[in-house]
Amino acid sequence: MNALALLIAVVSFVLAAIAYWRAGGKQDVENAKRELEREIEALRAKQKDLTENVLQRIAQAYERSRQRLQRAREGLAQAKEEAVEGLEKQVHLAQEQLEGLAKRLEEAAKSTRDATLTTARNLEEAIATRVHRIEARAMLLRAKAKATRATNLATKNEFQRAEQQLEQATELLASARTALGKDHAYDQLLDSAKLGLSEATDAVRTHAEDLRKKLERVLSDADQLVESLASDEKNAIAKERLI
Repeated sequence: MNALALLIAVVSFVLAAIAYWRAGGKQDVENAKRELEREIEALRAKQKDLTENVLQRIAQAYERSRQRLQRAREGLAQAKEEAVEGLEKQVHLAQEQLEGLAKRLEEAAKSTRDATLTTARNLEEAIATRVHRIEARAMLLRAKAKATRATNLATKNEFQRAEQQLEQATELLASARTALGKDHAYDQLLDSAKLGLSEATDAVRTHAEDLRKKLERVLSDADQLVESLASDEKNAIAKERLI
């Protein structure tokens, strides 16, 4: 009895489905299919727009990095022209690393559309960090040049001119910190350099007995910052070669 009832139910369902299909059910299915296709197409278009927006932002970020590299290039040229003794090697290395980074930037920019968005974005951010650092380095080299000149002037008792050079070095140090932005890897060294410049400026102003010692500390702090940035760029280059 149960089997017969089940058979009757199945036959009734099939007949009802056929009747529904003949009465317009086929059109309903087609309409639903077309609606689904429209929704899928809309999602694809939205995804394409989002992808293009991200790619555009990455391209704009690379352009900002190009501009920063150009400013750094000009700053290093200035430091080189100042021809301060002891600065030539550091300036030359910075120029070499800058041009290598500029080349790497262009390679990365060209590969953006061939990589996943996450990979492209991570690569741009990594290069941007290195660009910020080399821009800061160019400013620090100029600050070191100013501090070296201040030391020479103080030795000749030209204290007013020495003070002016130290003030300019302080401004360049502040600009270097701004260039680093949210990169706080060098905060401790920057704080030490800022304090050293402040104490050296006061010592020049008051013709303090330990003036020479204060000025030597400024040069030492500048060297430590420049060498730390140079070393980190060297490590970044080596890491890329291993990938």
